Amino acid sequence: MLSSSNSHSTQSPLRPHWELYPRSYVAQKTSFPLIDHMDGDLDKDVWSNVPWSDDFDDIRGPKDAPSDERPDANCRTRFKALWDDDYLYFGAMIESDFTTEAHFTERNSPIYHLDSDFEVFVDPFGECWNYKEFEMNAINTVWNLMLDKPYADHGHEHSGRIAKPGDDDYYEVNNQKSATKIIRGKLNDANGGATWSVEIAMSHKDLLFHTLNPSKVPVPGSMWRVNFSRVEHKGKINWTWQPQIAWDAKQLRNTGYVDMHRPDAWGYLVFGDETEETIKFEMQKDPTWPLRLAAMNVYYAQRAHQEAKEKYASKMSELLQNLNIAIVDPFDVDIKCDVDGYTAVVTGNGYVVSVNQDRLIKVEDAISASEKL
Repeated sequence: MLSSSNSHSTQSPLRPHWELYPRSYVAQKTSFPLIDHMDGDLDKDVWSNVPWSDDFDDIRGPKDAPSDERPDANCRTRFKALWDDDYLYFGAMIESDFTTEAHFTERNSPIYHLDSDFEVFVDPFGECWNYKEFEMNAINTVWNLMLDKPYADHGHEHSGRIAKPGDDDYYEVNNQKSATKIIRGKLNDANGGATWSVEIAMSHKDLLFHTLNPSKVPVPGSMWRVNFSRVEHKGKINWTWQPQIAWDAKQLRNTGYVDMHRPDAWGYLVFGDETEETIKFEMQKDPTWPLRLAAMNVYYAQRAHQEAKEKYASKMSELLQNLNIAIVDPFDVDIKCDVDGYTAVVTGNGYVVSVNQDRLIKVEDAISASEKL
């Protein structure tokens, strides 16, 4: 803690954290073998009672987005989600009043460079490392990637686009299916856009590959970090489900960024059960969120400090001018520096969350962490 007195005595010290909690979506479990019926049609009975997500908006969020770059009523983007013991399923509807571009036909082409692009990002355990990205266009050309780290942390792409099987940078999925359907209009029509729907089946095995716990498949109540993006006009338009909002340690405010590769800013997907009564899951929040937020506050403060001083801070007092004190103050924070960088360890509320200079986040319960000491 940075102060002995509680400056938030009239409210819960964690209220600022929960006010920044991102969007969440509850995916109902299904016993229907959807993997055998993938055709892009969301009018199938299995989807009929599955709720839509909130509409996508500009990636920066409504406060930071220019008004003329936010989607209008004719350009809605929404998704639905289901899951079973083997797959996570997404259905999405993409509407447009401008040209829907679909040109790439070769797998693992960089879809967003040219085409209207729907993207899915999944980080099962919120590690910010080895997260998966999926892109597709309206003719079902897909691109699968794994990012070892975010680009800002010197990470890079692993995919079949840049490497061949056997190469260190190669990554491919083995159990994925996808399909698209044109609902209205025509593709590549200069006179107007199209409405298209997608179905995507992403296997748990593929999504868990190279994570810290690849055998930990989801069960009802599990929570994964996810986000979704729609890219148009060669990247000039970026509309997302969860805005990419993170702490700006120089402006000292939470800011929206045109950067999908901030997994710490993504939303949550909650795995529900087979009933349609999802209220108990809708109320569920990640109990480690306040500590995660504090850890990332330190991470962004350290980045600003390193840029200014050309070294990382070795103690919290050196970061005061770059921190959101209300976010870090409820917890004990310890910084350990070494030749590679630093690790910040946040302790409180029965959990220990750590982050290093490359944004690797690890979470343990306090008892397990203490047993390692």
